[in-house]
Amino acid sequence: MTDSWYSEEELKELSTPVVKRIVKAIRRGEDSKALSLCDDLKDERILLHDFFADACTALFTWVGRNIGEERLYDMFTFIFEQSARRQIFDLLNMDIDRGLEATLLIRGGWVAHSCSGAGEHGGAFRLEEDDEKFTFIMDPCGSGGRLWRKGRYEPPYEFAVTSKAYPWTFNREGLPYYCVHCPFLNEILPMQYLGFPTWPVDPPTEAMDECRWYVYKDKWAVPQSYYDRYGREKEKGPQGSGNGERWFSEEQLTEIIRPTPDRIRDRLNKGDRKMALRICREMGGEFFFLHSLYVNMLVATLDFVAREAGEEGLGESLSYVYEKCVKEQVVSSMKDLPRREALRSIIHNFFLADTCGGAGYPPAGFEVREDANGITVLLNSCGSGGKLLRHGTYEPPNELRKIVERLQIGLMSVAVKFPLAEALMVSAMPYSVDFFSEMRKPEGIGVTSRAFDWAGSRLGVPYYCTFCTSFVKNSGVDWLEVIPPGGRREPCIWRATK
Repeated sequence: MTDSWYSEEELKELSTPVVKRIVKAIRRGEDSKALSLCDDLKDERILLHDFFADACTALFTWVGRNIGEERLYDMFTFIFEQSARRQIFDLLNMDIDRGLEATLLIRGGWVAHSCSGAGEHGGAFRLEEDDEKFTFIMDPCGSGGRLWRKGRYEPPYEFAVTSKAYPWTFNREGLPYYCVHCPFLNEILPMQYLGFPTWPVDPPTEAMDECRWYVYKDKWAVPQSYYDRYGREKEKGPQGSGNGERWFSEEQLTEIIRPTPDRIRDRLNKGDRKMALRICREMGGEFFFLHSLYVNMLVATLDFVAREAGEEGLGESLSYVYEKCVKEQVVSSMKDLPRREALRSIIHNFFLADTCGGAGYPPAGFEVREDANGITVLLNSCGSGGKLLRHGTYEPPNELRKIVERLQIGLMSVAVKFPLAEALMVSAMPYSVDFFSEMRKPEGIGVTSRAFDWAGSRLGVPYYCTFCTSFVKNSGVDWLEVIPPGGRREPCIWRATK
């Protein structure tokens, strides 16, 4: 009889988000335990977050080198048609107060991106406000800035930078491929769909520079210089659409940028359990929007690769991602660990982080079971690939969904015009953003047409799920197996033999 790897309590804890463990400890009056868990919360998602950023950059690099750098324009347009047009631009086309929009960027964007300062060259930002705009100053940005400072564009990684200046690279040669997504997401496509750049950017010119994003209180008051980048004339918006009043106090400007674990810890040290619980509730899903954007971007990129280079090219791109983003950062770090600890690391750093603190509609979740021969992890559903499957990513667009989405936009457009209390709008809007992120997944994405070895030798594997099947195959780990879901409502199963 093989010894047990985990106790019943450990099995339950493995699948419980850290923020929920903190809430449970506070409610039980176990403040010392809650304080200790704040350290775990700080590190909970850094590996998954950094994998997302690295994997995007690796795929962008593979496309540039194998399909052509000029085709990056088509690739990024396709990516954000799938991951931002319905999910972000539809929301920004409403008359949402720009101060509220800045608040949403803090929660779902830069606090999430900074990952509490964890990791190499930890992400950090500050916020400034004047009469005309909000300025987000990233030093470094939690993704692109850190990739640059971590040397990802140098050997041995050698991710690509642009070989020449393009109108869609801020007219700059040598712009890191990851950073190329910002002109598309912030300026080019918003001008096409909304008539104005949502968050114009002053990008860094070298690794140690700051990156600046701006949110103008009057969305039509963005300076002409940002339109000049693309040879466009600024459109005239309605008069008086901006608001020169200040949204944040000086105290708020300092407090809102602080890492969530630090804010919880401070409240507990002051004996303010009520406020500590409130922070847990408000920020528990802070990674959800960014996580959804990353997942949508990645699956759209995989689909673009398959369309342009065929599924053989897709397999090659996945092998490249493994070599550059998984082999050293994940597999090599676990090779000397006992199987029990290696599996625990995978569960904590990937499966648990993937649940985004239990946010979502419905929340992602998984169960860890143990028998005499091994451990079974049932992801039902996985917070990334499983959610894509359940929300129709691999189905063609349909008219009913379009009608429902138009109704949603109509109702919300009316709602934001009502004189609702500011506090109500601030508390309700994050849930609306999360709902859009969850329900408006990419559409018409492919599944494998053949039983490739990198797809677990199975037919019809959703493209996103080939990340996991290909990584297990490329790792050569013989004690770990992944069985991707065979249908929209089926779980993904990971099996580890003892």
